[in-house]
This record gives sequence, C-alpha cells and structure tokens, in this order.
Amino acid sequence: MWHKWVESPVLTSVETQLYPLNNIFFPAVTICNVNKVSRRKLQEAMEHPKYANVSYSKMQLTLRYMTKLDRAIDNEKELKELDEFYKSRNISALDLFKILEETAPSCSDIVMDCNWLGLTYPCMEYFSFLPTDDGMCCTFNGGKYFDSMLGIESGASEPLRVNGNGYRMGLNLVIDANVEDYSVTTGKFDGFKILVHAPEEFADISDRALVIGPGTETFVAVKGTTSFNTEDVAREVTPNKRQCLVEGEKELTYFQRYSRSACFVDCSTRIMQKDCKCRPYFFRGDNNSRLCEMTSYTCISEVYEKVRSQGDKTCDCLPPCSDTRYEPEISYASFPGHGFNLTRTFKRLVNKRNLSSGTDGTEYFKSNVAILHVYYKEKTGMRYRTDIRFGIEDFISAMGGLLGLGLGMSFISVIELLYFFCARRFFVRHRTAPDQAIQKPPNCQTETSEVKNVWPSCITLTSSIMTAESSLDGRNNNLAVGIDASKKTIQSTEDMTDENESQ
Repeated sequence: MWHKWVESPVLTSVETQLYPLNNIFFPAVTICNVNKVSRRKLQEAMEHPKYANVSYSKMQLTLRYMTKLDRAIDNEKELKELDEFYKSRNISALDLFKILEETAPSCSDIVMDCNWLGLTYPCMEYFSFLPTDDGMCCTFNGGKYFDSMLGIESGASEPLRVNGNGYRMGLNLVIDANVEDYSVTTGKFDGFKILVHAPEEFADISDRALVIGPGTETFVAVKGTTSFNTEDVAREVTPNKRQCLVEGEKELTYFQRYSRSACFVDCSTRIMQKDCKCRPYFFRGDNNSRLCEMTSYTCISEVYEKVRSQGDKTCDCLPPCSDTRYEPEISYASFPGHGFNLTRTFKRLVNKRNLSSGTDGTEYFKSNVAILHVYYKEKTGMRYRTDIRFGIEDFISAMGGLLGLGLGMSFISVIELLYFFCARRFFVRHRTAPDQAIQKPPNCQTETSEVKNVWPSCITLTSSIMTAESSLDGRNNNLAVGIDASKKTIQSTEDMTDENESQ
C-alpha cells in the first residue's frame, strides 16, 4: 500500500470517448518534397554576380550538407575547404540560406490543387513555407513561427477546427513531385515526406515522417486524442512522480507553448550555441545567435545525434500533462485510375500545369503526382483524465481498513498504544510516590510549583493519611472491645456447662 502510494500517485483513465471534434485543433500537415533544390531555380540563382565564381556543382554540394545533417559526420576536411572558399568570396551563412530558400520547391510548385472542407479557396492561404531539419517544407495549419534573423514570420491566426469526419471534411491535396527538376535529394526514392503533427510542434521530418510516392492516392485517417490533469495533480504531485509537466512549469526560450518536441529543439539549440557557438537555420534563435558556417556542421550534427539518442538524459523533456495526439491510419491505392482523365479535376489540373489531356498527361500523373487526404476518422475523439490515485484521505482509509481486517486494530488502538509506550512514561516520571510523601512531610513547603500543579500538595496528602490512620485506630479499638466481650461470653458459657455436669 505504501509502495503504491509513493511510486504510483496518479492514475490516467478514459474520461469520455465522445469528446467533440470542434474542441480539438485540426492537425498540422507538413509536406516535404524529397527534392530539396529545383535544378531550374538553382541555375537561375547562380547567374547572380555574387556567385559568378561559384560553380553549380560546388553550390549543389553545399546545399546537400545543409539539407541532411548526417552527411557532415566525418567530413570535416571537405567542410573546412568549403568554408574557406565562401569566406574568401564574402559569402556568409545567411547568403547560403537565402540560396536554399530561393531554390527550394515552393508551396505553389508542390501543391497542384488544394481543397479544405470542400472549398478550394482560401486553402492555399493556410500554408507556410518553413525551414525544417529536412530543408524547406510546406506546412498546412502550422503554429506561429518567427525568426527575425532569417526574416520569417507566419501562422499568426488560430489553428483551424472541423465539426465532422470523413475526407470531405478535411484536407485534400494534389501534389506534384516534378521528378525531372530534381537536383539535391534527401532520400533514395521519388515522392514526398509527410508529417501529421500538432500545430505548435516542431516538424522533425527526419525522425517521424511517413513517405508517399508518385502515382498513389493516400488516405490518412486521424484519431484525435486529448489528455488533461486535475488541479489536485498539479498541486500535490511533483513532476518526477507524475511524469509530465503542467502548463507553466517549464518555460522554453524559443517557443511560446511547451511541447515535448519543442523542448528537445529548444534544448538542442542551447547546447549548440554553447558547444558550437552557433545554431542551424532550421532552429529558432534571436538576433544575438549566429548562423552556423560550414565548418560548424560537424559539431551541430554530433549534438543533434546526441540529443536524438540520449534526449531524456540530456534535456529532461517530460511530456505535457495536457496534450493532443494525432494517431494516423494510412491506406493507399494506385493513381490515376481508369476514367480519371474524364473528371473535372483532371481537366483543371491539366490547364494549370499546361499538360496534354491525352496519354502524355496521364503518364505525367503516374510518374509525378500523388493525392493526399487528411481527415478525422471518427465523429468524436478520446479524452483521458489524469487524477490522483491515492490521496491522503484514501491512504488513511485504506490503511485503517487493512489494520482492522488483519489485526483487529483501529486508530483509537494506535492512539492507546502511543499513550501507553510514550505519554504514560512522562506522567509516571513526574508523579511523587506515596511513600515519599509520608516520609517527608516537613519538606512540604519546599515543594516545586510544577508538582503542585500536577498532584495534590504534601499537606493535603499528609492530612489525608493521618485521618485514615485515626480511622484505622478507631476501628482497631472497637475490634478489641468486641473481642473481649466475645471472650467473656465464651467463658460464662463454659462455667454454666461445668455446673450442669456436676449436678
């Protein structure tokens, strides 16, 4: 009982399976093209006079290191050469980020058609073009993002909500990989990396993204699950025992709202600034932080891998007690199907991309285009409640029941035992024995005030004893008189008996 009370003070249970969907934010959807750099855009960017002495292949190699950190491990020599090369031409780390931002496939390049709740407008207005650990990506319904050094600000409005389930009440996208325009990739396949996450979370594409390829139609049915804690948990149980953090217990430096992924990013940023003296472009920072040069990519990649492998030991990022999780169920089919070229969607997309409406157009869709649906699977969500398993009242009640059942004891019995072994000794130690009071009547006047307050005074005790003795003396005298009278009666009886015998 004691072990359970100490080690497992909280209990998480299902509060309801009918939690309304409009109380849950619709998830953010981050889409990353496997191709990080458009070949056409990079060729155009290299025409700028500032990059006149930089070859296409050297810039391509630089962007490969910037979009996939693990490439920097054990390549210090090549990174140092690149860094010296750019410094000699006065090209800074910010300039290299701007090249990456300008040459990456934009949201309008990736999204051929966007439909939100059955409407094409204003679907594209909910997209943001943001840096991630997998390069530049497009995020739908993302949280607020601000980086003054990079000049990025987006997501000022509140995240979106829906009132129903099914793919018609969600996000429907037609996305174009444009395979012919590949230049710098982060995978060994064609297609996209997709991540469904909470709006305020950092999109850690490298660790959690799912993959969809061209020529497929993918359905992502999401189950929304929320959790919360009671006020008693926040007030009476420490974070280490409940294994979660309530709102306001831990403040992050670069994020307004706490989440587990945001905590790891915040921790990684601070470690990188301490060990590497800089931060990568895809981690937020302030104006005092410096963007990492090419020579620092080995350092930040090592820190990033360390946090990923030893995150809890390094950063102490407990999950939030009140959180929203999105559990996806994925199904897919081949695309386009027979008859797709007769639909209005096909005609609209062909006109938008200036494609052929014949066989060539259909082949382009098979090798470049995918369809993505993200929606809630159920009409309601699941809600979990974290409450105290054993309060102090429950613990006392349970202990009393066990003691009464097993030993026949109650708390009154416990109090009596405490009195017998503890309090009684105190009173016995301070009590004056009667024999001492009888032997020392003259010292009654010197008796301490403490004893007077607890026991009767020596004078009163002595007088009581003398009265008792006088009573005993009186009783003894009466007893002696009675005995004498009895003796006389017996003697007279014996004399009378002797006279009768003689006669």
